[in-house]
Amino acid sequence: MRLKSLEIKGFKSFADKTVVTFDEGITGIIGPNGCGKSNIIDSIRWVIGEQKISALRSENLDALVFNGSKTRSASGLAEVSLTFENTKNLLPTEFSTVTVTRRFYKNGESEYRLNDVSCRLKDIHNLFLDTGVSTDSYAIIELGMVDDIIKDKENSRRRMLEQAAGITIYKTRKKEAKNKLDLTEQDLARIEDLLFEINNQLKTLENQAKKAEKYFEIKGEFREVSIELAKAALEGFNITYKELNEQQDLEVNKRVQLEAEIAVEEAALEQEKVGFIEKERALQSMQGAFNDLLQNLRGKENDKNLATQKLHYLKEKETNLKEFLDKATGQVKTIGDSIEYTQIQVGDEEAKLAELQDAVENAKLDIENKRRNFDERRSGVDALRNEFQQIQRNQFDAEKKVAVADTSIQNLQRAQAQLTDEQTQRTQQLTQLQGALVEKEESLVNKRNVLADLQAHQEKTKSSIFETQAALEVLRSELAEENRKLDAKRNEYNLLKSLIDSMEGYPESIKFLHKNPDWNHSAPILSDIIYVKEEYRAAVENVLEPYLNYYVVNNLQEGLQAIHLLDTNQKGKANFFMLDKFADFRSESSQPAGTFAALDVVEVDEQYKKLAQYLLSNVYIAENEDAINNSNGAIVLEKTGKFVKGKYTLTGGSVGLFEGKKIGRAKNLEKLAEDITDQESVVNLLKSDIQFKHNEVIAFNDQLKEGSIKQTEAEINQLTNEVFAAKNRIENLQAASLTASDRLADIEARLGDEHDAISETRGALIQLNQDLNATAAQVSLVEQDYQLAEQAYNEASATYNETNITFTRQQSKITTLKQELLFKENQLSELIAQIDNNTAQLSEASTDISEGAATLALSESLLLELMQQKEVEEQKLNEADQAYYNLRNALQEKESELRLKSKSKEMIDHLVTEIKDKLNNLKLQLAGMKERLSVEFKVELDDILDQPRTSETPLEELQNTSERMRKRLENMGEVNPTAIEAYTEMRKRYDFILEQKNDLVSAKESLLQTIQEVEATANQQFLETFNKVRENFQKVFKALFTEEDTADMVLVDPTNLADTGIDIVAKPKGKRPSSITQLSGGEKTLTATALLFAIYLIKPAPFCILDEVDAPLDDANVGKFTQMIKKFSDNSQFIIVTHNKQTMGAVDVIYGVTMQEPGVSKLVPVDFRSLTN
Repeated sequence: MRLKSLEIKGFKSFADKTVVTFDEGITGIIGPNGCGKSNIIDSIRWVIGEQKISALRSENLDALVFNGSKTRSASGLAEVSLTFENTKNLLPTEFSTVTVTRRFYKNGESEYRLNDVSCRLKDIHNLFLDTGVSTDSYAIIELGMVDDIIKDKENSRRRMLEQAAGITIYKTRKKEAKNKLDLTEQDLARIEDLLFEINNQLKTLENQAKKAEKYFEIKGEFREVSIELAKAALEGFNITYKELNEQQDLEVNKRVQLEAEIAVEEAALEQEKVGFIEKERALQSMQGAFNDLLQNLRGKENDKNLATQKLHYLKEKETNLKEFLDKATGQVKTIGDSIEYTQIQVGDEEAKLAELQDAVENAKLDIENKRRNFDERRSGVDALRNEFQQIQRNQFDAEKKVAVADTSIQNLQRAQAQLTDEQTQRTQQLTQLQGALVEKEESLVNKRNVLADLQAHQEKTKSSIFETQAALEVLRSELAEENRKLDAKRNEYNLLKSLIDSMEGYPESIKFLHKNPDWNHSAPILSDIIYVKEEYRAAVENVLEPYLNYYVVNNLQEGLQAIHLLDTNQKGKANFFMLDKFADFRSESSQPAGTFAALDVVEVDEQYKKLAQYLLSNVYIAENEDAINNSNGAIVLEKTGKFVKGKYTLTGGSVGLFEGKKIGRAKNLEKLAEDITDQESVVNLLKSDIQFKHNEVIAFNDQLKEGSIKQTEAEINQLTNEVFAAKNRIENLQAASLTASDRLADIEARLGDEHDAISETRGALIQLNQDLNATAAQVSLVEQDYQLAEQAYNEASATYNETNITFTRQQSKITTLKQELLFKENQLSELIAQIDNNTAQLSEASTDISEGAATLALSESLLLELMQQKEVEEQKLNEADQAYYNLRNALQEKESELRLKSKSKEMIDHLVTEIKDKLNNLKLQLAGMKERLSVEFKVELDDILDQPRTSETPLEELQNTSERMRKRLENMGEVNPTAIEAYTEMRKRYDFILEQKNDLVSAKESLLQTIQEVEATANQQFLETFNKVRENFQKVFKALFTEEDTADMVLVDPTNLADTGIDIVAKPKGKRPSSITQLSGGEKTLTATALLFAIYLIKPAPFCILDEVDAPLDDANVGKFTQMIKKFSDNSQFIIVTHNKQTMGAVDVIYGVTMQEPGVSKLVPVDFRSLTN
């Protein structure tokens, strides 16, 4: 398997169709930065299924499509095709050439194709599974990925090793099994909850059934009393209803009279309010001018205050500076005297320090003499103690040996008796197990025959299902396409309908008349009665543009009625065509050569044909531009709307995007509705076909007998496990019997050996006890001399420490005095500097005080002028304000009188409302009685109106009886009338769910066994591959570095093969062994490359793409890198993106990527093999 070619079209910077042909050997891709080299690598990643948009160096999928340049328009799709030569059948398909295509359209749609047949992303992943080709495999290596291998980002080393080991499929199976296990456990938890809940419900349902029986008995009695109560209540309703109606009519008449008076007074009041509003506006204008004056006055006051505060601050500053200078002169003399005193103290203390140093030297000599004596005594004591301890250890070892030997002899005797009993039991068990094994093997053979028959039937049914599903997929594709067409038409219909409903593009006067019912508002607009074929709409609309907003009315009276409405409501103007004026219209015109009449492409109803002739009888559409040269006074149109030629005029230019969209909207809407109906029929027909096929698939699924197969397989697995367990048990018992015989013989021999060995040790123990007592007396004498020497040494040490502490304290005291002296000298220097600085500030402050006094005087004079102007304006404003409030009080008095009348009207309204409420209450009582009888007792009120009462019981007594029975029913609480039936159903459901729970427990055990088997197989393959790669890595590392350099691969957690990471330890010549992350940049890259090549030796990928991997390497290492690639190119294709000249020299074919046109990448191929020949 090898790469044959790559075809790119519209992907990123490759606007044109670009084909890259890959031969055997090494192919190089070169070019300057930003020219699009890496876009070739991105296209290969994308076509083999890359889903992470960040890995393609883009923000979103739309960015993958060529976005246009200054000279080119944007592409509508991105398409990449990758062709493989499959002569060795590495890909699981019968085709010798395999082409994978991926497309993405600007509208968001995308598709995958395999040999030009539509497929899914999952099919692409399955095609490349365990071939070494995938988005995260070692087939595509970028510089960033080498970094990932170095840092082991997201366990990248392990992922590559898994690719080489081919265990991805096992991990997938394990993941699927774990997902199923999680779902099974969730189902089990849900079923446990269900069983608990149902069990609780079963206990209560029985009590509910008894309660329901009692409830129905009381309910029957309540029904009879309620019907009798209804008959008694109906007798008094009619009289009350008549009285309320008469009272309502009287109050309504009073209300009408008051409403008339209120309307007259409100009109007069509104007229007076107009004058009031004008005076209010004049007052607001005066108030605004006065506010501006006040604002200016406040500003000047602030300026004055600021000047006053600044002057006060400067004077205070001047006073403070003078006080500081007076105090500073005295402080300079005080600090100078203090410095002289401190210098005398330092001299005295240094003399004392010299005396203390001599005392320390003498104490040190004395302690050294005492220390030598003490060390000699301690050496003698230590030697004697060691000898004593050695004798103690020997004595302990001898005692321990004797005790262990006695215990061992007792244990051997007990084990001998136990083994004899076990041998007898094993003989009996073997006889029983051999009989049971024969029976289970016969059952297993029978079950396997049954399973073979079931599986043959299932395979036949599955083939039928696949055929039906294939047909179903075709129908679904057709349905998706037809649905897309239907949605497009519906969207177009909804958009056009919204434009028509909102009258988009029409003036306000037209919209007003369309909604106003005070004239013939159903009259059409000219643009709605004309339908033009789509290709001529823009042209005809250009001619009729001045008239499209005209209403088409029947006569002059309708037009005048609309005009009066527009004038009354101040809604602008409108134009009208009067149909009755066109009854006698006759068209006369001569058709220019090379044209056809505009009326031929227009459709109108019969009643509007004369109007259409009036507008278009002299309008013709040109078949070509030559027709405009001789128009004979007619209006000639270009069919796309590019120009309009009149008798003396010519209009034209570019055609706008929305031209032709206004004319014939209503007619277009009707035609779209018809198209939608036809399209819905097609969609419904496809849906019925899909449902029919779906039913076929369901029928076939019912015939699969998967339940029987699974049950039989489970029984076979159980029998197999039982047979295997029985055989293992028999073998284990036989092996245990042989082992026990050997152990009995061994125990006999060991008993004799133990007795012989321990006799010598007992004699040695007696001699050791005697030696121990003699050595203890000698140790006691030597330790007394040692203690006296130790006491003398401790006394000398205490004297030395005390003298040394006194010396150290004197040193610290001298240091403190010197620091104090330095601080005082610095303090004196800083004080002198402050005196100089403050003297300068004092001079500056005096100048600022003079300037501030002048500024303050100017601000006070300006403020006085503004305050005088404010008093004059304030008087004028008060006079206008008084006049405004007098007028407002008069209006308020009139409004109060009007409110009194309105309040009287509201009281009447309230009284009428109360009467209506009483009438409604009567009706509601009657309706409530009717509804209650109907809902509670299924009795209609009309059926009992004419029935006589069954008793003479008074209404009040019936109400009391009814209420007592109702309370009895309410006190019973909620009653479940279907409790008995519900109890039976609930019991059946409980038994069914319990059976489901047992099935899930069996499924869980089966899944756990599957996960263990898959994990064991995957771990074994991973370990074998790791060992091979490790051996190859050590060899390749030496080839890339030197024979003296070494490296190794180590499992981080060997006990956890399923998830362990992989560490790389390297030892270049002359360096210590270190992890790969501690190497230099070039060493890291070479080490990562060595790992890649080591994996290639195990399972070479069909091709390898290296994107600027050689960038961190120096010339010497690049040479080693290219030599290794040449060696591996015999078995794999290599595609290298590089800037390195040495790497370029190693390739067979070079593709240069350029951008001769800004934003557009081009390829220039060079085949070095043809040049060398």
